[in-house]
Amino acid sequence: MVRLLFVFITSFSLCYLSLWGTKGEASPLFSNVNPVLFVLGALFGALSLAFFNYVEGVLKDVPKKLKQQKPKAFIMVVEALTELKHEVITNVVLVVVFLMLTFIVGAVSEMPFMQSVEPLNYLMWAALSVRGACLISVLVVMCVQLAGFVTANKLRAEISMSGE
Repeated sequence: MVRLLFVFITSFSLCYLSLWGTKGEASPLFSNVNPVLFVLGALFGALSLAFFNYVEGVLKDVPKKLKQQKPKAFIMVVEALTELKHEVITNVVLVVVFLMLTFIVGAVSEMPFMQSVEPLNYLMWAALSVRGACLISVLVVMCVQLAGFVTANKLRAEISMSGE
């Protein structure tokens, strides 16, 4: 969670600096984030379901006799796979939170009362930076999920090599 917070704060800062440095000229990059995020969210949801089922299949492939022969190794494998399943669920929740945050910040920034705020540029840049940070954070979560898939695939290969 600390890494995710670091990614969000860093990406927010970079987005805000890019808007400040270009005096707002880079705002079209961040104002049209919702369509991209919705597509990424749908893709991520489908891939997460497939990944969760894949990890569940790997968990079922763990040889039962490993429990009697090497109980510590069996516990370690089951815990690693269970942690991967938990990570999938957590990542889905995070992506939904980022989608909602992006939508809410975009909607609030377009409300009429926001247009009457005096330092409008800086406030709008902050709103656009939140949207950009959400996009970057979703991309990072997707990469972490793919790394988890690689780990599950390696565990399945190890299980296959050891045999029943």
